[in-house]
Amino acid sequence: MSQEAYLVENLVKIYPKNNVRANDGISLDIRWGEILGLLGPNGAGKTTLVKQLVGLLKPTEGRIWLDGHDVVKNPDIVPHYVAYQGQKMPLLVDITPREAIYYTGRLRGLSPRAARVQTDEFIERLGLHDFARRPMAKLSGGQQRLAHIAMTLVGNRPILILDEPTSGLDPEHRRLVWDLLLESQKQKGTTILLITHNVLEAEQVVERVGIVDHGRLLALDYVGVLKQQVDQRIRLEVTAKPGHEKALADALHSFESVRRINDLRFRIYLQKSDVSHAVRHILSDAIMGWINDYRVVPPTLEDVYFHFGGKEVSVES
Repeated sequence: MSQEAYLVENLVKIYPKNNVRANDGISLDIRWGEILGLLGPNGAGKTTLVKQLVGLLKPTEGRIWLDGHDVVKNPDIVPHYVAYQGQKMPLLVDITPREAIYYTGRLRGLSPRAARVQTDEFIERLGLHDFARRPMAKLSGGQQRLAHIAMTLVGNRPILILDEPTSGLDPEHRRLVWDLLLESQKQKGTTILLITHNVLEAEQVVERVGIVDHGRLLALDYVGVLKQQVDQRIRLEVTAKPGHEKALADALHSFESVRRINDLRFRIYLQKSDVSHAVRHILSDAIMGWINDYRVVPPTLEDVYFHFGGKEVSVES
């Protein structure tokens, strides 16, 4: 086994039709057994990079090594190692989730009995019982997403590449999915590459993170290491009650550094020694009636993202 699951060297992808440089000299490694996140806005070049990793696109320049195998020269090696869930789900019409999961397992080399066992397990774990025998075309987008996640997991591939895997899922099912993925990583040593523009989701699960924008890799390191490079002030985040945002904004003008995150949410940047005073101030009788919620947070992955030049990143939970 090679030291790295993947090694990418100076990857460039240019779309000749419009001369767009979707990837611009990207070099990175993905280590066995880790969860690596690729973070960036829509159009940053993340999906283009992934399609090259799984052999669906040929790079204009550069090399991709999968466990020491040259993916560019031998893309057929990828399915032996990798289960890939793309951002756009394949169109399955008449097949049911149970059939899709079972036959995916069989195609990945499971015996009929093992495929049935794993199919039953994922139907149970992901709560697919009520629609496991309905045609996929008749399922909601979220139900189809859960079925495709099960199809990705079945067969125990050592590497999972997931492009926006929980898009369209409610918080409960997002948590179910991440519990399964984290369990697979911890118990089986599964290597996971997560591609997302959702900062909060990424911060909860990744060990290292790469930040991509305009086709370039802006940073790659452990989350904690990257956080040490950003503004170390404490963040006091305050959310106004609807209709009281102007009054709250006026009341927060006394702080030296305030950023408005959206219509209702404000972020105050504070030295550690000033946090207690600031909390007492916003909890005063004059202000507390305008506030829905508040929280004190250290530097976040969102701060890292903006520090390295990213923009328009999602902060939705």
